[in-house]
Amino acid sequence: MASAQDRIIEAALNLIAHQGLSAVTMVEVARTAGVARATLYNHYPDVPSILADATTRHNDQAISGLRQTLAITGSPTEIIEQLVRYIAAISSHGHTLETHHGLPPVLRHQLGAFDDELETQIKRALDTGTSTGEFRSNLNLETATKLIRHMLNAVSELIATSPDDAPRIVEDTTQTILAAITDRPSA
Repeated sequence: MASAQDRIIEAALNLIAHQGLSAVTMVEVARTAGVARATLYNHYPDVPSILADATTRHNDQAISGLRQTLAITGSPTEIIEQLVRYIAAISSHGHTLETHHGLPPVLRHQLGAFDDELETQIKRALDTGTSTGEFRSNLNLETATKLIRHMLNAVSELIATSPDDAPRIVEDTTQTILAAITDRPSA
């Protein structure tokens, strides 16, 4: 059984993902977590402290999961494919890449670590792929990284709103990205 603190954090993340930041109140977090308000106040004095802890945990888990996912990949093409799948997987639970909109600046900055890690992994895959000939040699790494990053944002939003379409969205996105960065004709 999850600890009260874990249930509180999960409740806050679920409220943000499904109802928006304004739904995160002490009363609603306690109700959603299934804990007494006194228990909630024993762990967190206010909503900002819950949000800070939730943001830190969510971000750390997302970065760790991303690194673990990519650790088992081989080629740059497989890395791109895994990036799309990973974003789809985390987005299917309602946690989109755009969830951080509306958060206070300090928390948005904190979540930026995941964005930075994602862009680092994209750029690394593109750099390796262009140097090995797997991807087009004339790719502008900065531009291609940003474009792929924006496509992953779109994947996140599409899957969060239409999770039943996830397999098609993943396949379409992967094909589109690979067609854009390789010399191979698209299928």
